[in-house]
Amino acid sequence: MKNSELLYKIGFLGAPNSLHDGQFTVPVDWSAENIVRLKTLGFNTVQLNVAWGSRPGDEPLNIEDVVELTPDQQAAYPQPVPLRCDPSPERRAARRQAMHDRIALCRRAGLRTIFHFGAPYNAHARYGDNPPNCISDPKVAQRYVLLLEAFARQFPGVDDILVYTYDQDAWLCSEFGQCPRCQGVPLHERLVPFLEQLRAAWQRLSLEGRLWWEPWELSAGQVLACVHRLNSPAFGLALHSNIAEVQATLVADRWLKNTCQLACERSIPVIVEHFLGATSEELESFTHLAHPLVTLRALQTIASIPGVVGIKEYFGLVLDGEDPNLRMTALFFANPRIGETEALSLLAEPYGPAARYVIDFWRQTSTGMELFPWDTSWFIREIGRSDPAHALSAAMLRGQQAHTPSWESTRRAVFMKTDNAQPDPWMLEDVQLRCQQAGDRWAAALHMGRQALHLIPPDLSEHFEKTLADLAGLRCRTVAYAYHLRETSLAAILRSQQTQAQPYPPRVIGELQQVLAADLDNCRQEKDWPEMRHAIDLLQHDLDAFLRSCFRDGPDERSKGSFSVTSR
Repeated sequence: MKNSELLYKIGFLGAPNSLHDGQFTVPVDWSAENIVRLKTLGFNTVQLNVAWGSRPGDEPLNIEDVVELTPDQQAAYPQPVPLRCDPSPERRAARRQAMHDRIALCRRAGLRTIFHFGAPYNAHARYGDNPPNCISDPKVAQRYVLLLEAFARQFPGVDDILVYTYDQDAWLCSEFGQCPRCQGVPLHERLVPFLEQLRAAWQRLSLEGRLWWEPWELSAGQVLACVHRLNSPAFGLALHSNIAEVQATLVADRWLKNTCQLACERSIPVIVEHFLGATSEELESFTHLAHPLVTLRALQTIASIPGVVGIKEYFGLVLDGEDPNLRMTALFFANPRIGETEALSLLAEPYGPAARYVIDFWRQTSTGMELFPWDTSWFIREIGRSDPAHALSAAMLRGQQAHTPSWESTRRAVFMKTDNAQPDPWMLEDVQLRCQQAGDRWAAALHMGRQALHLIPPDLSEHFEKTLADLAGLRCRTVAYAYHLRETSLAAILRSQQTQAQPYPPRVIGELQQVLAADLDNCRQEKDWPEMRHAIDLLQHDLDAFLRSCFRDGPDERSKGSFSVTSR
């Protein structure tokens, strides 16, 4: 495929809050003005619902959130799992009206539409390997066919549907579980027939439409086995930019390329999900960071993969002001082969006399993003939630591990840590050094940005100040990780000398004092840290007592929250 052949450019509005149920970090109005702006940016398709697991703003996540079966159908095909949405008639009516309004806005703007939902609905992982809604149960598939028929009648104007299996409050039986229908039957032998029934129903209901399937949480082998069995060009695949997660700097892994290649052989189109604007799950809750070269490089890499026919926003877009990442996406949509120098020059034009400084600023911010060790652990994302006043126990690298096929297999090839075992010192040092290098680039960017601030045009100055503030927060947390990891290594060296009854190396003591002081100074950008002041005083007056109480191993108590990845 050539880049110019991208057929689908899919966006949607609103930045969800991944941690807090029912909330948006940034709500965005689904107005005619914003829909037109999406079109102006180059988007030609809109996802009608945010469809995020935290259900921000009571957005529909499952098809049951917006349609119901008739009483007779409900009696014949009951839904045994209570809905997680607000089931009241008032809220259902509000969700339905919002859907109708959004469809009308998109139609008036000449944009295609996609509705996104998880199926079969099983309240996420609540039921483990044996959920009540089993895809091998003919009644479950028939219920979803009936739901699709009701959906098509009640929401004319929806072109495509995007179906998650696993996640999005959907879950599947394990062949290694206790379900009598599924035990010993590989997932790909059960899942493809279920999808085929949904595909056939939707093709009948929307003649020009397509069912896109998101094989999320499946292992690489399961995905490939399923794709090999998909037998209709009316299918499409929606894939994350790597098997482990959408990650700004880690795109187009071997799994994505293999899946696209197989899909291409079978004439199945692929859209790839990525972060196209400033807001992302990785950077929550920062909303004004700018690293447009990261965006351009990722989009060009994704679009170069044979079989890819579209790119889709993964998290949500905010349109209330300047967003260099999103404007870079628009430049890419207009000219997929644009060079970096030309793109940066065009992107910086609104900055007038500050343009050359802003270009250098973006180069440094982008390099910092690419140096940061996003592959450490799933928990190193959402870095805005990290506490720079880290724990004073030994640094760890907390690993995410969920009981899904992908987490139990292929994702281990993307993340260094998927367990909570204490890492080898060299792994600690690896993450420390990469955090330091990313922090150095962001420090250079901050210096450039603050020097250029007086040159920024008035209509962009407020946004640029917010960008600098978010970047300072990002750097503060990144440097805190580096300090915590180095402090742990230095304390371990001293403790080993203590165990061997050997003298403490003065160089190590001196460096530890310097790192602790720098760590305290870094944290003071945001708040005081009395625990660190006490630790510094203890080190100065009683080294043995310091080693007995500070930077020692212990249980993972998540004392600073899950997303403070080094803190126990």
